[in-house]
Amino acid sequence: MARWLVFCISLLCCAQALSAPLNVLVGQNKPPYIRLEAVSGYEIELLREVVRRMGHEAVFIFVPNARIRPLLESGNGDIASLQPDLADETGLFFSQPYIRYQNVVVTRSSDELTVQHPADLAAKTVIAFQGATKVLGADYTDAIRLNSQYSETVDQRAQVDMLFSDRVQAIVLDRNIFTFHQQNNTAPAAVTMHEVFGSTLYRAAFRDPVLQRAFDRALLSVVLDTWYQQLQLKYFMQLNQQLPNKFYCE
Repeated sequence: MARWLVFCISLLCCAQALSAPLNVLVGQNKPPYIRLEAVSGYEIELLREVVRRMGHEAVFIFVPNARIRPLLESGNGDIASLQPDLADETGLFFSQPYIRYQNVVVTRSSDELTVQHPADLAAKTVIAFQGATKVLGADYTDAIRLNSQYSETVDQRAQVDMLFSDRVQAIVLDRNIFTFHQQNNTAPAAVTMHEVFGSTLYRAAFRDPVLQRAFDRALLSVVLDTWYQQLQLKYFMQLNQQLPNKFYCE
């Protein structure tokens, strides 16, 4: 009887351990991906569902992007959202891509500007998202290096406001972020989106390879579910999150 009691207690402890909350490190306010005031948004709901299918509850910790990796490495988080260029570094284990950012150049259609290459931004007034020069490639960095009319901001709503108020000629940001702020702008204008950049894929990073593999299994389950398409339509009003996944083929 005593042995059976010990066995049952052990099973209970294991179950509790498996269902323990996981701390998820993500960036700060970035609608429609992250909305701090309601702890919601596309990225938040997606990660919450993946972690739920892993058998855990997600507890979100919102921090500046520059602090995400150090916090994860120091043990202050179980899962972290990181860009793919870190995937080759040692010490962490990375999931399959779970989110796709699509940065574009947006101009007013009435200006009839031609932007087919980052070099076309060299002589224009441009405001981009903070850190754009770190993720948009060498051609972009070279194009704006000597542009005294170039700036970056963390306030992406302000980017859209400045474009519509004719204070800048072009803005650089994710297409879904632009659409969100365009819909909430009081004086929107017709725009042209110039697709001169590739997509930026984000992965989930882990210290524990067992958690990483569990995340990949749960992510694949989500991607194959109609829930995934409904989530995209809810926040983006279109399906634009096609992702590469080595565990999935058409």
